[in-house]
Amino acid sequence: MKREYGRSERYLILGTTIILLVLVNLVMERLIPTSFDKITGDVISRVNITQTLEANCNFTLSEGSNLVSFFCIPNAASRNGVIGSLESLEAVFEYQEGQADSWKTYNPHLPAWAIQDLNLMSRTKGYWIRMSNNESFFLAGGLRVPTNIPLQSGWNLAGYPANRIKGVNESFLSIEGNFTEVRTYLPISGTVIGYVPGIGGALNQTEPYYGYWINATVSGVWVVG
Repeated sequence: MKREYGRSERYLILGTTIILLVLVNLVMERLIPTSFDKITGDVISRVNITQTLEANCNFTLSEGSNLVSFFCIPNAASRNGVIGSLESLEAVFEYQEGQADSWKTYNPHLPAWAIQDLNLMSRTKGYWIRMSNNESFFLAGGLRVPTNIPLQSGWNLAGYPANRIKGVNESFLSIEGNFTEVRTYLPISGTVIGYVPGIGGALNQTEPYYGYWINATVSGVWVVG
């Protein structure tokens, strides 16, 4: 026979059900946090994910010194995967401002027991490359725009991860007021050219495949799109 509950019993059942639901919700919140900071106790960091478009690097490295960058590689590409095919490569150098050992190098002619500390290459970085002869360079890859390049106060050797030429005012808009000079190197003439905000200079545009020395006054981010 079906039992008929009185009004007080119905209220008691309803109240008990609500309490159980609240307790279950509290337990589940502990077991399955609703946000990342509840898992780690840390503040969430925003990560920008950029779409990759098919784009290849294709240029010529000159005999002697070259200040270059590679827009078609990711942020952490293996060194051999980028420059391993170069037959005339003598050495490559990377500079990181603010590090105890600012320079990283690779020389393919050193013996196997020699320590080579430049193992990864990035589209955000510029590189000095020394060549024994002129050599064409080709690498199939992708274009990722925009790219954020972190800059430290002082001189930064940055890449230019874009495949189009832009005027300096447009190119450096994201760090306007936060740098004193930009320089690059022309391998054909063997000259350094520069740009100073408010004054100008022989460097009036940024171009693919070049690396750039940027003298930043504060730490910041150069957005290249």
